[in-house]
Amino acid sequence: MKHIKWIIILVVIGALMWASCSKQDDWKKYLPASPKVYPGMAEDIVTYPGNNRLKITWLLVSDPTITSAKVFWNNGHDSAGVAIARKQGVDTVSIIVSNLQETSYTFQIFTYDKEGNKSVPAYVSGRVYGAKYHGTLLNRAVQSVNYSGDTKLITITWGRPDTVNVGTKLWYTDEQGVAKEMTVDAAANVATIPWKVGTKIYYQSKYMPSTHAIDSFAVLTKDSITVTDVPVTKNLWRKIDLPNDVAGDAWGTSLAWIWDGKGGDYPEIYHTGGEGMPHHFTIDLGAAYNLTKFENIGRTNANPYHNPTKFEVWGIADITNAATTLPGSDPGWKNEAIAKGWTLLKEVARPDNGTAPYKVDLLPGIPPVRYIRIRVLETIDHNIDSHMSEISFWYNP
Repeated sequence: MKHIKWIIILVVIGALMWASCSKQDDWKKYLPASPKVYPGMAEDIVTYPGNNRLKITWLLVSDPTITSAKVFWNNGHDSAGVAIARKQGVDTVSIIVSNLQETSYTFQIFTYDKEGNKSVPAYVSGRVYGAKYHGTLLNRAVQSVNYSGDTKLITITWGRPDTVNVGTKLWYTDEQGVAKEMTVDAAANVATIPWKVGTKIYYQSKYMPSTHAIDSFAVLTKDSITVTDVPVTKNLWRKIDLPNDVAGDAWGTSLAWIWDGKGGDYPEIYHTGGEGMPHHFTIDLGAAYNLTKFENIGRTNANPYHNPTKFEVWGIADITNAATTLPGSDPGWKNEAIAKGWTLLKEVARPDNGTAPYKVDLLPGIPPVRYIRIRVLETIDHNIDSHMSEISFWYNP
């Protein structure tokens, strides 16, 4: 009986052990035939914005089996792929995604090996620019424009550039009439160009939406630079003798000395010959100008003598039938001058002794004029004679 009891116990223990082993091994049937493989993922991802496109770069650090990659966006509805030929070490992969809308995106990047195994996703965000950004751009501001009649050069001083300004292109015509182009770097605050007076100057700036963008955007329109206050060249000036004009050549002087390009002392001045006060003289500038400024220099002597301190500047485009008949001292002279078509350009009252260069703005809205008449009203010493050493005009082309 004891033998039978032990046999029964052994049989039960064996059955339990068999059942236990069967349940423990049962999970193995759910395993895949081979373990899942994940290729190395993209690392150090950088985006570079562009014009309705975007460049993405990343590093492949370790896995040599990678043969391709795909970039997904719009919740996986859109994608772009790139083939990869791995080399030893670290590879940089680059892809440009085109035909994108102007907005911000989140991209998923997967790498693949030749067996089609896919990496875990790597994520990166980037912004794409387009027409909206383009439409906000303005050309770089111009602070000042100065033309030198001596050098025939224009100096353009620019305002502070935007941080993403990459340059400004200029179109102009040089003194010989040749069309020219140049680009002003964003770091430059001044540009100097030779210029043919009266011709147009255009400019157009370019910008990048960020310092590492792959595209630049030119402002949609060109702006023009308005050059003002250009010196009137004096090589065509000549004296005109109208009734009651003073000669201006007394004591060995000549009226022509006042447009020789420099101030000076006797005899390089004009000097009247006792004709009385007020008196006037007339000059032909050689062409009609839209005059803006006037300057006179008196006799540059320690004793100012007869430098004018009060005088009028008049102008007219055509002297046909414009001669006045009254002497400059007549109270009716001004009304007659206006009736004859002359325009008062400026009444000048110098606060000094009349010696130093003294520049004034002419009256606004005056018409173009070619002929100038200066009517002296008073000198520093209240004499009946007057003299000057230089006069100059500026105009807007």
